Amino acid sequence: MNSQTQASLKPAIRKLIHSSQVKPEAVQVIVEGLENKEIKSDYWETLFNKEGADIAIKQKIYSPQMVRLITLRAMVIPETLPQFLEWLNIQAGKQPDENQTVSLDFQKAIRALFPKAQIAGGIRYLLLNLLNKKISVDSLYWLLMIDDSAWIYAQKELINYVHSDLQLIDNYFIRQYENGLSDNLFKCQKQVWTSLINNWRGIQQRYYKGEEYQPFAELFEKFQEYDLAAYFYQVSQSNVSNDLFYNIAYEKYLRLNPNGDKLSKVLFYEVAYQEYRNSNIVVYGLLIKRKPTFIEFIINFVIQGLISPSINFTSSLIKNTIEFLVDLIKWIFTAITWLLFISIGLVCIGFAIQNIGIFFIIFIFYFISAASKK
Repeated sequence: MNSQTQASLKPAIRKLIHSSQVKPEAVQVIVEGLENKEIKSDYWETLFNKEGADIAIKQKIYSPQMVRLITLRAMVIPETLPQFLEWLNIQAGKQPDENQTVSLDFQKAIRALFPKAQIAGGIRYLLLNLLNKKISVDSLYWLLMIDDSAWIYAQKELINYVHSDLQLIDNYFIRQYENGLSDNLFKCQKQVWTSLINNWRGIQQRYYKGEEYQPFAELFEKFQEYDLAAYFYQVSQSNVSNDLFYNIAYEKYLRLNPNGDKLSKVLFYEVAYQEYRNSNIVVYGLLIKRKPTFIEFIINFVIQGLISPSINFTSSLIKNTIEFLVDLIKWIFTAITWLLFISIGLVCIGFAIQNIGIFFIIFIFYFISAASKK
């Protein structure tokens, strides 16, 4: 890299961070620097650190200049996008503070001059940081949904990345690829899905909850990506709310009826929802289970707590009674058999005694007769 390029990048960065008005010529210098393959990310990092980026992040220094610097850094070095969000510290339910406003103004002014692919490059690094709780759902929503954000174009790309990775995981468990799942097959970082892959069977059979994925469910519900939201609620909670299930049931209805007149959401609830509410809805190999309503919970409780035990008790009683009767019949049969043998034995003994008596009487008469002759 020549010194002329190096000399042009430093003032370009300074022009952009020290002025509230974005100078297109300065942005053009940055873009040309990004197109130069000789300039690596570590050199960019050095340039930003010389302007105080590393100190601003470590010491949480916030000034308009530093906010613009860290924002520009996240665009130029995609890997630093999660760090930018963590540093900006977006709070849930609060109006954008001055730092966020400065950043959004800068993003709005610069995004049309910056390559969209370059800005979107940091998207693949976001979910791992959300999983590890380094950034919040609200900060991601702010980045990808606020109108003035430079990253608003990347929301659809993130959604497509997740669809692609979940389809890959589903295909893997269906087909069992011989070579496994290599890192380069994933759109997001593979580490994002490690726990999901390792515990997939338990999640499918609902005896394991991947609770760390609940922020994903909340994020995609905010995006109104109901199938992804349902998937991650099923992963993290083993069921989904009735409202969310209704939304994915309606989307299923729309997919099954691509042509002709379609019911509105309100009419769908009145006319067709009952057909869908107990149907099987599968998202990337995962059966989505609707959370029981209060009435359904009571009915299930009664069935499982009262009726089922009664049925089990009755079945057990009948089974034990039959076993007792069988044993009793066996005992009676055995007793009758022994009585028969005993009776036969007694008859034989009686017959023998009777014959011996007759023989003895004959012998007496014979003895008396013989004696009288003498």
